Order: sequence, then C-alpha cells, then structure tokens
Amino acid sequence: MRFMLIAISVISFFLLGSCDTKAKTVGSCGDGFLDPGEPCDGSQLTATACSEFGYYVQTGELRCNSDCTFELSMCTGGRCGDRTIQTVHGESCDGDKLDGQTCVTLGFSQGSGALGCTEACVFDDTECVPKRTNADLTTLEVGRAPLIPVFSAGTTSYTMTVPMLVTELSVTAAAADTYASVSIAPTQPMTLSLGDNPVTVTVTAESGEQKVYSVLVTQTATPDFESPNLGTLKYVPGGTFQRDPTPTNLSTVSAFWMSRYEITRAQWASVTGWSDPSDIGASSGTGDPVQMMSWYDAIAFCNKLSLLEGLTPVYVVSGVDFSTLTYSQIPATDDATWNAATVNWAAEGYRLPTEMEWMWAAMGADTTNPGATNTTGFARAFAGSTGSNVIDDYAWYMTNSSGKTHPAGTKIPNELGLFDLSGNVYERVWDWHGTYPTGPVTDYPGPASGTHGEVRGGSWRLNASYCEVAIRIMDPQHSRSNDVGFRVVRR
Repeated sequence: MRFMLIAISVISFFLLGSCDTKAKTVGSCGDGFLDPGEPCDGSQLTATACSEFGYYVQTGELRCNSDCTFELSMCTGGRCGDRTIQTVHGESCDGDKLDGQTCVTLGFSQGSGALGCTEACVFDDTECVPKRTNADLTTLEVGRAPLIPVFSAGTTSYTMTVPMLVTELSVTAAAADTYASVSIAPTQPMTLSLGDNPVTVTVTAESGEQKVYSVLVTQTATPDFESPNLGTLKYVPGGTFQRDPTPTNLSTVSAFWMSRYEITRAQWASVTGWSDPSDIGASSGTGDPVQMMSWYDAIAFCNKLSLLEGLTPVYVVSGVDFSTLTYSQIPATDDATWNAATVNWAAEGYRLPTEMEWMWAAMGADTTNPGATNTTGFARAFAGSTGSNVIDDYAWYMTNSSGKTHPAGTKIPNELGLFDLSGNVYERVWDWHGTYPTGPVTDYPGPASGTHGEVRGGSWRLNASYCEVAIRIMDPQHSRSNDVGFRVVRR
C-alpha cells in the first residue's frame, strides 16, 4: 500500500510538470483581452458602429489602436456634443450653441427665461412661456373732460362732451401688459369740430389678439361745460375790471368755468361718499347748498371730484392721499399742514375760485359791454343788480330766508346764468385774507399765507349789505358754520 502511494505521487509530479500553461496578466493592453476600462483590445471591441459614439456617418469598419482606444477616423459627419450644429442630422443646437435662437425667436413671450439645449441636441424650452394674451388698458384719459362711464378695463365704449371753446385735446392710453402695444386713431392731439369726433384705441396683445376701445368726443355749440356730477358749469370769459374805487386798481382774469349752483348737500354726499355734515335745522332739504364747510372741506371735495371724473387734482396737501381720505381725517382745528396746501394751476381739475375770479363772475364779467374794462361792477349791491331791480328776486338773505337755506337755483341768476352768488350761503374762495395789492394784477392768487381765509357773497342769516359784490369777510380756514358753503371752478 505504501508503495502504491509513493508511485502515484511520483507519477503526478511528472504529469504536472509536463503541462504547457499560459497565465493571464490583468491590465496589459495588447493581450487580446478586454480588461476593465479598455474600450477595445485587438479584435475585441465594445462597439461596432460610429453611431454608438454619436457620429452620423461611417466610412469603414471600426478598429482598435495599439493603446486600446478606438480609431475613429472612419467616423465623420459630426456628432451631438461637438459644439457644431448638424442641422442635416436633426440637431437644433449643440451645447451652448443655439444658432442665434431664443425663446422669443421661437415664438414664445418676451417674458420668457433662457433657452437651453438638451443632451440630445434639441432645444430645451422649459423656461419659455407662451405669449401673453392680455389686451386690456390700464388707463384711458382725455384730460379736458370726464369719460362717461368712469374708465374700467372691461368697458370698451365711452363718451365725453366738451364745450365749443375746447378746440383741441389729447386722448392717452396705457396697456395693462408690458408687452402689449397701443395705437390711437386719429393721431393725437386731435383738432375738434362741432358735433361728434370719434376716437379708436386699439390694444394689441403680445399674442396678436386685439381689443378695441372707442371714445366719442362731442363738441357742443355752447361755451358751457357739462359735469356728470354737478351739471352745468357756466363759461366766464376772461377780462379786466376795477376791483375798488381806485381807477388804477385793475384786475385781469383768464377765462374759466364756474358751477352754476353752489354745491348742494346731495352733491357733497354723492361725490365724496361721506355723510352730509350740514346743519339740517338751517336747511330745507338736500337740494340746498351744503354748509358747515371749512376751507379744508372745500379743497378736499374739489380733489375728490377731480379724481371721480378722471381729471388731474389741483391741490396737494403733504401726506394726504385724497383718493382714500375720510371726512374724519380732515382737521377740525387750525392745521399747519393743510394751511400749506399748494395749487397746480395748470391742472384741469376742480378748485375754488380765487377772490378775483369770484368777484369778476359776481359782477357779470363784461356782459354789459363786451371786451371793455368793467369799472362799475365792484359797486353792485348784489350779483345781478342793475340798480333798479330788487334783491329779493336774486338772493336769499336775512329778510326773506326764514332763518334757513333754500334749494339752489330758485332765485334769478345773474347775467352769466350763475345762481346765488349773493345770499343763501357764503362761498369760500382760495385766497388768504390780506390787503389788496395796488395797481394792475393778472390772475392774482391772493397772499401766500395768512391767519384767515375769505368768504364772499353774503348768506341767509345776514342783511342785504353783506350781499354786495365788493364785501369781503374774513373766516378761519378750519371754521365750519351753517351759513358757509362753496362753489367750484375749473379751466
């Protein structure tokens, strides 16, 4: 047995020693084996076509270089990723090469983000957004008169009426969307003719969709102005007058429009949206002039009315937003900020008359001798006086008022068609009280500051002498009395 084991071991030794073995060394390029990380080795290839490398054209068989990399000289026609756009092979871009294209040139909105390129060399438009379709207006303004109805983006048809003295105006509009365009026909500013003057405002959205707004401007044959909230404002022509007994003290005023009536209680509430502060014990109804009016109240009403009719407000009070102002925010005592209110005389909105404008209107302007200086009007006993007519026909004052106001316009108007310039309620004017200047003045706005304002025209509680055209009464700007109201003017 022992002999057999030894014999087997010896035989095994010789058998093993006689085998022809071949060992594989890992990582040796050129050994004909594909080692990890080698794309090819000799005839061993991990790819057989150029298309597997992204190339579009192949002119021969793939081969392996001696360093175990592919010989790609037979791969032509470019490939995705070479930063050259191969349009014939369906590429629209390659890397950062976009062929000059953007989201906008591809038909997307100007508000889009950046156009990109995918790994497949086609556009990545994930940051591109569709063109906007908003063709609304955000503003539509004419300036010289209010639009009817008040502008709203959803309303496309408007009218407005101007007196014959308005011969030119401009319609302006702004699109709600940044990328929409606006065209207005006819070209602005436009010259008006008597009758209807149509205006078309076309808004073209970025998408090409259109919305058309129309404004019909009607020029009337009358010089008077119509307010949708107050009714008629009578035209007061410009001219020159003697303001006191001194012949050289002449005042010249430019033309303006003045409300036919004193502002009524109903108009106050309708325009402001506030409660009527009038003393009802001194009033016969809401058609009477509003009273308990301070100068602050009056300028607030003017700006509220201007905003309501789409006109530029005249007054500026530091820190006050008249669009949101409430009645309780108007000072009831003397207030330095409100006393410092400033005027934009170029604005087309409503305002209080200056003292000179009020006096010129009260004396009937130059109606008795058109174009001439009015040298006697300042001495009139009341607005509308001819020297022979009776004050009771023209004014509500202490003798005939029964201790209260009466409906606006129930007496005879003066030569300009203006009612109650004498009597009913005192009327606030813009001016601070001060001594008249000497010599000629033009569009005199009154002193720059003062301690009291002015009220003019007399009232229901006082005797006839206070109705005289020349009478001036001082009154604190913050004061609220049941015989003080106002009327408005505009240019």
